[in-house]
Amino acid sequence: MDQQPKGNPPEVSRTLEDRFWEDGGSYRPTDHPVVEIFARQRIEYLRSCGALQNTASLLDVGAGSGFSSRYYPESIHTVACDFAGGMLRANPVRDRIQCAGGDLPFADESFDVATCWELLHHLDDPAGAIREMWRVARKRIVLFEPNRIHPGHIVLGLTRPEERRSLLFSPGHMRRLLGKATGERPSRHERCGLLFPNITPLFLARLFNRLPYRVPFAGISQLLILDKTGPANPQRDNSESIVDAKTSGG
Repeated sequence: MDQQPKGNPPEVSRTLEDRFWEDGGSYRPTDHPVVEIFARQRIEYLRSCGALQNTASLLDVGAGSGFSSRYYPESIHTVACDFAGGMLRANPVRDRIQCAGGDLPFADESFDVATCWELLHHLDDPAGAIREMWRVARKRIVLFEPNRIHPGHIVLGLTRPEERRSLLFSPGHMRRLLGKATGERPSRHERCGLLFPNITPLFLARLFNRLPYRVPFAGISQLLILDKTGPANPQRDNSESIVDAKTSGG
């Protein structure tokens, strides 16, 4: 690896929730066809909106077993990090670092892009993780979090303890976290995607893959992109007006 750690990763605490992640969570394998459809559709959208433009290196924070890391283009040197060693050992990428999202062991601006997929609502200090991602990224950070008003996420939040905090993650809450961590506003904030990688049947995943990825209101996820060097696609304003903190209900 080219990136040099700035310290040793912290010890993983063994709470019940930590054990859940250490044991791999309740996830399909990363090579499951629905997971592949989910990840490739998401990454293709990131490419189409310029979020991966001129990206040679990427830090995948909270990478787990590799839902995201596995499918980034081979042209991008992807480094996976996660606090859960059990999940990280199953991640197929070459470069893996066990660490906490709030204490990334890398120097400032070590990567072109830092990303996380549905990580922040699992953390006690999500703003701290965003702050660290912003610190180690040269160009931008890319965040995906649940869209809490989607019926599927409401059910998951009410029935799965590890997803409970997703019910807090309104668009307004996300923008406040970004502001607290960086003092900036996102250049892109959208709702997107229709399939759940761990529960959607394959026939529905193939159907949803044919539909537009950006889905105002009804998308399962929120996508936020925060640029350090100007918007990746400055020709248009890509933030949905509905996500303004004053009107989002959050």
